[in-house]
Formats: sequence, structure tokens, C-alpha cells
Amino acid sequence: MPDRRKRLADIAFALALMLYVLYGTTQVPPHADEYMYMALARDFFLLRDQGAAALAYAPPIEVDTLQHLRLLNGTVHKNLVGILWAASGRTAERLPGIYAWAMPLAWNIANGNVPSDAELHLARWASAILTALGVIPIFMLGWHLRLRALAYPAALLYALHPVILLNGRRAMQEGSLIFFSLFSMYWLVALIVAEHSATARGFMVKLPAWARYGGLGILIGLTVASKHTGLIVAAAALLTALLTGIVRDSPPRPLRPILWVGFTALVSALTWFALSPHFWNAPLAALRALLTERSALLSAQASDLAHRNLRDRLTAILTQPFLSAPQYFESPSWAGLLDEPIAAYQSSATNGWDWGTPIGLILTALAALGLLSLIAEARRRNLIAWAILIWAGAAALACLAVPMNWQRYYLPFILVAIILAAEGLGRLLVRRESEASQRRTA
Repeated sequence: MPDRRKRLADIAFALALMLYVLYGTTQVPPHADEYMYMALARDFFLLRDQGAAALAYAPPIEVDTLQHLRLLNGTVHKNLVGILWAASGRTAERLPGIYAWAMPLAWNIANGNVPSDAELHLARWASAILTALGVIPIFMLGWHLRLRALAYPAALLYALHPVILLNGRRAMQEGSLIFFSLFSMYWLVALIVAEHSATARGFMVKLPAWARYGGLGILIGLTVASKHTGLIVAAAALLTALLTGIVRDSPPRPLRPILWVGFTALVSALTWFALSPHFWNAPLAALRALLTERSALLSAQASDLAHRNLRDRLTAILTQPFLSAPQYFESPSWAGLLDEPIAAYQSSATNGWDWGTPIGLILTALAALGLLSLIAEARRRNLIAWAILIWAGAAALACLAVPMNWQRYYLPFILVAIILAAEGLGRLLVRRESEASQRRTA
């Protein structure tokens, strides 16, 4: 097939997957956290109409207030919901109230804490569109590793993964976290290729160093501003950029990479800070309050679906990517409330690939093979393999710190597990040496 047709096929494939992700957005069973994040969209209107002072940190912190939720959550999603809400002609007064988890669903409906279906579906586009756009960076990550032999299965697994579809389509933080995590890692890999390959092509080659590293910093900042667990990607990206920069010269000269990575970290911190106006008036006090409230929340949540020991945590790392069914709710109080919408969604063609245990075992084995393959590549000084392995290690370590078996908390690891499984499949199908020669003409 001519190269032009191949590229058209690539675009058509990616567009089809993105449309599939978007198509099932309105059919996903609801989650009470969606209502909470919609309530947080009031911050967009407060910032727009009253300025940053309306969001300023002001102790004491009362549980289940806007200030409490503002500290605990990211800013990207709530502001996107606010933008969509305002663009539709709705006012802040029409946003739902803060969902009271201690009260039953009927009470919350009666007290205006549950939006209409139309309002919920509108808010979901803020997350679903970013989840759909995530097809592009995961395709490009696969391309840099093993051309189409990895790009196609990685994008396909991503767009058909039932856990990604469930959480990415909901009006929650996961859509922005997924997209900016993948975009950050793709930008990092493109930066590595531009700086270490004599035959590199593309937009990154044309950018000056400050734009390469500054762009990475902005994306990392957006990732952390999407959800605090974006720190996993931030740590992985900065460490990779430092290590690959150090080995660029022989003998190694660490000063240049240290300065550039420091610049990246500064840009990422400034980006996050600029998107977090509730920290502007008292950043250190607000940060201490965030850590305190986050610790208290994790302790409270750990009573439900808690891991009992280290074995439980290791088992979750092994089973969550491909061997666990979608978790539609976490709170026992929602048991039985979603039976009908869950059944309807599962019987539809929009819930992804329900592969079951046999295929899940195969995908897990492929991910293990992909991990071994990348370790072998890393020993041959393949710096892209370094990036994926460091990302996988950071995500796995973060999973060990998760005190409960909440599937959403494993999404950062699921993303890299998809890359590993696609690498394992690509390793079986195509020899890397043959693709290296293809790269010059692809």
C-alpha cells in the first residue's frame, strides 16, 4: 500500500475509535461523583464573575463544602464543565448541589443534588471528548515503539477497554487525567527521539530546546491539575528526561539535563499553580490542608473495599488491567440502584470489548512479555523503552500505596499496561530490526 494510503488508513482508524468512545457517552450508568464534580463547576462562575478572591483558601475547612472539595480535586474538569454549562446558556444556579453521601439517593434528588439526564450528559462531554482524543497520543506512543505493529493494537485496546470507557465517559476527572497523561508521555518520547536520533523528523525536531522542555512542563502541569494522581506521570517524565539527557553525551555531562529538567519542573509547577487559584493567597497553608484532608479521606474510604495486606495490593496490580470487570460504583449504598442501567449498558454495543477471563489472561501474558521485551530493549540503550519502563514502575509503586480496591485509582497503571500488552503482541508479530529499516521510509 502506498505511504499516502497508509496514512489515510491511520487517520480513518483513529477517527473511528474516537467516534466509538464518544458514541456511548450518554449510555454509561451514572455515578454520584459526577453530580459532585458538576457542583464544583460553580468555581468557574465564581472565578469569572468575582475573581480569584472568591476561591481563596480560608480556614477552617468544613467537610463536604465547596472549599473542601476544591482542595481535594483537580481544576481542569470542573472548569471545562463550567465552560460547557455557560456556553449552553445555563447559569450557576442551575448546577446541582453537593451530593450528600450519608443520605439516600431519593433524599439527594429531592434536595436538588442530582441533575437531569440532559444536564448530566452535557457535563459528560467535558471528559468524554478528552478520552476520545487520547486515541491520538497512545497511537503515537505505539508508533515510536514499534510503528503500526504496536500503534494499532495499543489504540484499539485503549478505545475498547471497558474500564477506560466507563470512567472516561463519565463527568469526572478521569477523562482529563487520561488525556494529559498520555499526551505528556508522547511529548516526552518525541523529545527523546528528536534529541537522540540523527534521522528524526517531525515537529519536535524544529522546536528549540526551551520549547521542547517548556511544552513538556505545560503538559505535566495540566496532568497534575487534572487530578493529583497526575504526579505519577510528572515523576516518571521528569526522571526519564533527566536520565536520558545525562546519557546523551559520552562521557556523561549532567549539568545541561539538570538545568533543562529543572526548567521543565518549574514550568509544570507554574502551570499547575496558575490553574489553582485557591492556592494563590496562602499556598503553603493550603498545601498542608490538602495533605491533611486527603489523608483523612483515604482513611475514611479505606473502610470500604479495603486491601487487607500487601498480597491484596500486588494482586490488584496484576488483575486490574485486564482481569477485573468494570466497577460501576464503590459505595455499598448504591448496590441495587443501578441494576437496570448497568444491564442496559452491558447489553449494548458501546461498553467496549467484554473479553472475559481467557482473553484477559492472554492480554496479561502479553503485557508480561512486553515488559520483558522492553527490559531487553532498555539494556540495548533504547531510551524510549526507558521512558515506558520508568512510567510503568512509577504507576506500579503508586498502586502499592492505594489502600482500597477502587478501580479508578488503577487507571494510571492500566494505561501503561495497555502499552505493555501491545508491545508484547507487536514483539510476536513483527521483528524490530525490520521496522527500523521501515522507519526511514514510513
